[in-house]
Amino acid sequence: MKVQDLGTVFIRVSNLDRALPFYSDVLGLQLRNIEQWDDGRGANYIFPNQSTLLTLIEVGESCEPLKHPIFNLYCNSILEAYEELNNKGIVLGPINKWASDWNDHIDFDIYDPDGNAINLIEWTHRK
Repeated sequence: MKVQDLGTVFIRVSNLDRALPFYSDVLGLQLRNIEQWDDGRGANYIFPNQSTLLTLIEVGESCEPLKHPIFNLYCNSILEAYEELNNKGIVLGPINKWASDWNDHIDFDIYDPDGNAINLIEWTHRK
């Protein structure tokens, strides 16, 4: 077996209807569909590359938020995005600037209505 790609990232949310505007309007993700399952509902978001999904799973009030991000979303113009989101009153973590051997990075965490942390990042390749 050889892994080919990341298929889906699953995020548990307490209330799907409350979470949808955050993921659609605040993060700007494209909603593909909402599914009714035997044990609840889910919403699938697609990315421009069309290969990876982000799926919200409605679990009710028993939802325990992800206090630390388990993935990040690559963005352009991250500092402008931070300012725009901050002006809208969205809960954000601090801006971090750091470098690796390959890239210079700028990132910050954003929190969905359940308090799940999602990291937004932009990087430029070092020459």
